[in-house]
Amino acid sequence: MAIHKYAVPLLAAMALVPAHAFGNEPPKVVVKGRHDPSTVVVKGVRDPSAWFRIESQHLIVYSNDDPDDVIELVNNLERLDAVLRLYLKPFLDGREALPKLTLYFQARPDLPPEIGAVDGATTSLTSRCASGTLAFTFGQAKSWKLDNASLLRPEDDYTLMTNFVVYADTFLYRHTRIRAPAWFLTGFDAYFGGMRFTDDQMLVGRDAGTSYNLLQEIDEGRTRRLRFDDVLHDRTVPGMFKVGTNGYYRQWEFLARSFNLVHYMLSSEENRNKMGKYLERVNEGSDSADAFADVFGLSGQELDAAMWRYRQASMKILQVEVPDLPRAHIEFTRLSRIEAGFVLDNAALKTCPAPAAGKTLLARVQQKAAQAPAVDFAQITLARAQVEWGDPLDAIAYLTRAVGNDPYDPERQYLLGLAHAKLAERAGPDRQDQLAAARVRLTDAALLAPEAPDVSYALFRIALMDTAPADKDIGRAIDAWRHGHDVAAFARAAALAHAWLGDAAGAYQVFNTLARNKWDPENAAWATRWLARLEKGVPRDELLVAMRGERTAVPGALSWMHDRR
Repeated sequence: MAIHKYAVPLLAAMALVPAHAFGNEPPKVVVKGRHDPSTVVVKGVRDPSAWFRIESQHLIVYSNDDPDDVIELVNNLERLDAVLRLYLKPFLDGREALPKLTLYFQARPDLPPEIGAVDGATTSLTSRCASGTLAFTFGQAKSWKLDNASLLRPEDDYTLMTNFVVYADTFLYRHTRIRAPAWFLTGFDAYFGGMRFTDDQMLVGRDAGTSYNLLQEIDEGRTRRLRFDDVLHDRTVPGMFKVGTNGYYRQWEFLARSFNLVHYMLSSEENRNKMGKYLERVNEGSDSADAFADVFGLSGQELDAAMWRYRQASMKILQVEVPDLPRAHIEFTRLSRIEAGFVLDNAALKTCPAPAAGKTLLARVQQKAAQAPAVDFAQITLARAQVEWGDPLDAIAYLTRAVGNDPYDPERQYLLGLAHAKLAERAGPDRQDQLAAARVRLTDAALLAPEAPDVSYALFRIALMDTAPADKDIGRAIDAWRHGHDVAAFARAAALAHAWLGDAAGAYQVFNTLARNKWDPENAAWATRWLARLEKGVPRDELLVAMRGERTAVPGALSWMHDRR
């Protein structure tokens, strides 16, 4: 497990990054609010809070931590994003643009109770539902800007490590259909969670956590509860285990060996090409170990021996000069004290809470928003709560004025369209008028934000209210899934829509993506049942009934991560 420094224009030593792939633009910061409360005050920002909003090329971040640290964090995440796009290019659809990931980064964990309790070991939370994907991460120590001399230091920054692991994992699920094998997903997060950047250098090949220490213990014979065949066959017990138990050490050894395999697969252009073939084989239903033996020519004791030799001779940590790493183009907005009071409530609403929690949120937001009638962020949050958990009619007047004031804001158009759609569901005498108004507003929202999956999904649900929905309107479900691969509601709708439209290959692709996801057994079982039904043939009217029968108010899928140290 050697450490090597290279001075090369790009990652030519690993054939990862083509020349000038990143561009060579200087950092750009546009301050709209108040960056440093002691030195910068911008007109219009009254009673500034600790909270601020940062928007970059691929991220929207809300935070109450040190602004300079968060700006540096965003810079690093944009660099990681660029590297992930290069590594995963064969699995990405270059035609599709995805909405920016929204990240809430807190100095200390302090989430609304409707999201869930956070214990001392919690380092992150990811929420996926029809309102989109959100990530919550928490500072674990002072975050320092790395320089080239400290890039190889293993104990550098656990806050950065957590955010890298979360971003890599979220990127893989949002942008690709890779859902298996489990060891690849585990090793992938560890590999990219261990990357580090300075302004002109990059560290690659180190893990996020303690995998190297564990692999050393394996080599020294101090622990050996698993073989690589066990990893390929996913022979681990899920759940949390106490430190020192057999289950605990099996999980950590699974992580270490998974990282070892991913490191090997990404170590050369030849292996990366094989990796693509291997993942496609597994995605098509091949056994993970059999496919690995066929593609890489390694199995059983021969695989154990090959990975030992790889660790001794070729498992390297590389520090390389990359002078044209991308920089984040940052727009910084300081939030007022009143706006700050709605940041986490707004986030909680977007996690698609359970009905009881939604009602509680509505009551709290109503009380708080009554004290801020002229603050748009407060009123938009209230409108979302009313549309989703109260009487949508209560939100119509404000949203109509808000759209009139800013017709180019897609969120306002979307919420107004959703309010009309909810009213149409009541099947009153004005149903057709409400449907027409919903279509107009949601179509405008889709034009303003074509990458927004929640808008496409809402248009799809409206189409289902028609007696004979048009093909192009049912196709909105497929648009939603293309822009949100990680949301089960979008995948279920898209799979059924493909089948209804007569696209057997497209239906199989989406159903299979769900079926291969061991982390979501409920939807995996649902997809498996549908695949069996489709083999025998399903009438089109039954598919329409199935689409109309899908639940729209499904609580969000929450994924917690705990300390990896």
